[in-house]
Amino acid sequence: MKIGFLFLALVAGMTNPPLLYADDSDDLSDQVLQWVKDGKVIPFKSLMQRYETRLDGRLLDLEVESENGRIIYELEIMRPDSVVYEIKIDAQSGEWLEEEVED
Repeated sequence: MKIGFLFLALVAGMTNPPLLYADDSDDLSDQVLQWVKDGKVIPFKSLMQRYETRLDGRLLDLEVESENGRIIYELEIMRPDSVVYEIKIDAQSGEWLEEEVED
């Protein structure tokens, strides 16, 4: 599972990226580990710590995409109330960009 490997690698801080498969051309999963190593993006683990209370719940999906020239962590979180939220965080600045209920 691509996202499972990506999540574990980002949380563990691996520097040797595993083989990841991109589903579409906008998915940057195969590049993010190198960017973390090079200091170009913030490790996801750091953002989990920064937004600990806002990211409370179960991580269902994690993708890295490019939107309007920004590298974005796009997450799906199921909060304790069982509502699923889509959250976007700028991977370079750590800025919380968007949060909405997933339909």
